[in-house]
Amino acid sequence: MKNNKVLFLCATHGDEGFSIPVVKKLVKEFNFDWEIGNTKAQSKNLRFMEADLNRAGPGNINSKIYEERRSCELIKLGNKYNETIDLHGTISKTGIFIIVPNPCWENIELAKKFNIKNVVLWPGLKPTGPLTQFIPNSLEIECGPKNDSRTAVKLERILYEYLSGSIPKIKQNYFIVNGVFTKDIKKPMKDFIKFTYKNIAFYPLMVNQYPKIKCYMMQKLQDKL
Repeated sequence: MKNNKVLFLCATHGDEGFSIPVVKKLVKEFNFDWEIGNTKAQSKNLRFMEADLNRAGPGNINSKIYEERRSCELIKLGNKYNETIDLHGTISKTGIFIIVPNPCWENIELAKKFNIKNVVLWPGLKPTGPLTQFIPNSLEIECGPKNDSRTAVKLERILYEYLSGSIPKIKQNYFIVNGVFTKDIKKPMKDFIKFTYKNIAFYPLMVNQYPKIKCYMMQKLQDKL
């Protein structure tokens, strides 16, 4: 029987197709729906063609830009499902963590269904943003490093447990993104490990992932949400 309650999105960024084999394997047993987000960019192993699809929400079906049209299509599709999971990959050594662009209680409760330790609340402060900012009951799962075969193995296990309805046993840590760190410093940083710079303490995220940005800055929230 088809599981119409959940939709998986893969390769919303075209160079993050590592999750496609994982989803293809799992769909044989659980028979859910899934979609390649940026089909054109994925075929060329590019992050995007004209614009970043995961910054193009809510999209514009009449736009001349492919990603803006595609964003609109995917958001409309996601609204047909009870839960939408957008799978991403990073070159950073972040491990697997959750990003919630729309940190309402519904999405936080969805995050609790996954056996994933770190949950990042990343509120959209602009009228445009990630797909899951505009899809009800949705979130992103970010996996790093994406080119490490062990990452795919761990993702498969996590998704299997989620699809099986297993109750997560891990204690989750909650963070909120509150800034960007741009200083080029030699002192090593690690994702999700507390760091202090000139008496300012924060938790780094996606260290050395983007040009001109050392990392994103986070604060850790209370133990339970």
